[in-house]
Amino acid sequence: MSLRVETPISDSLTANQSVQSTSPSIQAQFTEPNEQDIGRKPWKYVGYRGYSEFLASDDDLLIFRRFNVLNTRTLLSLQDKVCELEQELHESDRKYGSKDAEDFNNGTFRGDLPDRTELLDKLANALSQYNTLILQQSALRKHHTAPERDIKNINRWHYNHGDQAIASEERNYLEQKDDLISITEKDKTPLRQFIDKSRRLRTLRIWQQPNSDNIASPPRDRDQDVSYYSDKRIDTFTSLTIVLIGIAMLLTPIWILQALQAPTTKLVVITIFILAFLITLSYAMVTKPFEALGATAAYAAVLMVFLQVGKDA
Repeated sequence: MSLRVETPISDSLTANQSVQSTSPSIQAQFTEPNEQDIGRKPWKYVGYRGYSEFLASDDDLLIFRRFNVLNTRTLLSLQDKVCELEQELHESDRKYGSKDAEDFNNGTFRGDLPDRTELLDKLANALSQYNTLILQQSALRKHHTAPERDIKNINRWHYNHGDQAIASEERNYLEQKDDLISITEKDKTPLRQFIDKSRRLRTLRIWQQPNSDNIASPPRDRDQDVSYYSDKRIDTFTSLTIVLIGIAMLLTPIWILQALQAPTTKLVVITIFILAFLITLSYAMVTKPFEALGATAAYAAVLMVFLQVGKDA
């Protein structure tokens, strides 16, 4: 890049004189590796940069270790430390509160004895660490174990890069399957879980992203063996499916009951649809048992009202 600077005409310069300044290019030139280069040296051209981009491209891939045993052991150690300091505090209180001791004022913090003040400071620090770790563990325990299919997807990425993009000892954490959790886990309906478990259903082209622009952080080395699918499309499909099933469960028994005459046959139809409705709630939607029973009771009431209206007619 060159910069041309022209100075105005002055006593020392004529109209035909000019000053030209040229600055050399300061931008360094880098040669991007091709696919063959990446295939030969994935540890150089992919590495943790590509691995991080791959994991960040999908919430389901954000899988990390909980370190359950280590955290438990650390909690036990901190707990014992607090207990030890607690015992020292009790002994200090008995010592300075005994009849044989001098008349120390045990009812003040400001004028307390130096050794007890120091002991309370140690207790405060130990309790702070203990309580923090307790709360962290409580939050971590709410996360379920990472699904096997997501772990396989990550292992497949390593396989596609010849198991060389990341050092072997640094990817061994994926072998601790019982200790792996998904940090962005969200509640999925059983129908959505069924689609995720079925390789044929989850790889349908209708879910596939048309381009990488819809992906928050597309990996730098787009692997031909890795496909990205839209969670929004799959969730929309499952929601529409559940709505259509619900409409069918409401309208179908009404028309069937209208065509029947025998009361016993109508009760059999109502019983069948009530059971079908309960099964649908339990296996197609994220509902608690009492919520499912409440919705089923309301559904049964609607059918019984329609049955009574039919009798009156």
